[in-house]
Amino acid sequence: MSSGYELHQKLRTKTVRQVKKKQYDEAISTLHQGALSLLSQSEQGSGCDLAVYMIDVYGIKSQLVDSESRDRITDILAQAAPDFWRKKVVDAAVKWSVKATGASTGDPLLRLFVAKMYAKDGEYEHAEPHFLASCIETEQTYAVESAPKAYAIAMASWLGKFAQQASEQPGETRNPDAIQRIEAGRFALRATIPLLANHAVQPAIAFQETYLTTVTSSLKSLLLPVTPNPRPYTPPGASTPSNVQLYLTANPDLNFSQMAVALVSESAKLPANQRKPDWLRNAWINLVRQYEREAPALTQEDGVRGAIPQIGADWFGLQPPRAQGNVLSDMMAGLFGGPTGAGAGGRKESSQIAGAGAPPKPLASGSAQGQPAAAPAPTTAVADDLVDDEMD
Repeated sequence: MSSGYELHQKLRTKTVRQVKKKQYDEAISTLHQGALSLLSQSEQGSGCDLAVYMIDVYGIKSQLVDSESRDRITDILAQAAPDFWRKKVVDAAVKWSVKATGASTGDPLLRLFVAKMYAKDGEYEHAEPHFLASCIETEQTYAVESAPKAYAIAMASWLGKFAQQASEQPGETRNPDAIQRIEAGRFALRATIPLLANHAVQPAIAFQETYLTTVTSSLKSLLLPVTPNPRPYTPPGASTPSNVQLYLTANPDLNFSQMAVALVSESAKLPANQRKPDWLRNAWINLVRQYEREAPALTQEDGVRGAIPQIGADWFGLQPPRAQGNVLSDMMAGLFGGPTGAGAGGRKESSQIAGAGAPPKPLASGSAQGQPAAAPAPTTAVADDLVDDEMD
């Protein structure tokens, strides 16, 4: 222990002298190598302290984000143990990358590394905001690193872990598969709605396709017994289908997520300054009005609820309400001339990427979503009626 402490103090003293002489590159190299050496000796606190100091020197130097500066941080994080010391390095790295890039979410490749690191450790609630950030700022991460696909696989894994833990709670009678069928849409919405609110449409499409493919491969009963399923979404009046696939399910949250992505993707094809066609605006209004009653996550997930009015304003030209209690109820009341509630607080801006809220709590077995999942699969005739309603 003493040898590690002595090395830590020696390296800090050396680095202070280098910084005073403005030998920033030398100081960074000293701290990087020292942090790795201490971590290899299981000196977690001392190693991570040097890593944070290295990032401080990045700031003093006004170091830009590039492959070398990023790799030094990820080298250290890969060797650090999963505790609060590692989190201090993550927090310092993200703060530096935000300032260095001028982007509100920082460097997408750094955020993606951190997200995958947390997901690998099963710390999905910590991974979630980093996955969101890695998908939003640039197309680079989407094209090169496939961040939305990694995000989708992590959320599907989180769903499975969540369902297993929920099934083991005292008094719970549902098995993990039943809970996954009920909760699958909630985990999709926690990603797709914040992505849409932050104008990351292509990442939202990629996330949804991978997530649905992953989840339905192990939960085939999630799909309605219709053919074909999935099927391409064809907008009203269009002669050709879009690039969005609809998986027809009995899960309201999952159906809302898919239709929200489909409608926003249609809006994204139009010029930004062009008024949205009435069919598109009405389709969004009717979608929210329908699923406000049917999809529990729309009212129970803060990140989802708070983003709905922003999506309506940004993508469909709707005026968001000024004060909000129940965000969805007030929005719809404002659109249709009804009274609105006096919200106790303002809307949480979805541009602040802090995840979709706290880790979800299981829906009760008698909830709106629980019933369809437990019921027998609908007949083909009933399923076709549901499909027609969904596609209209």
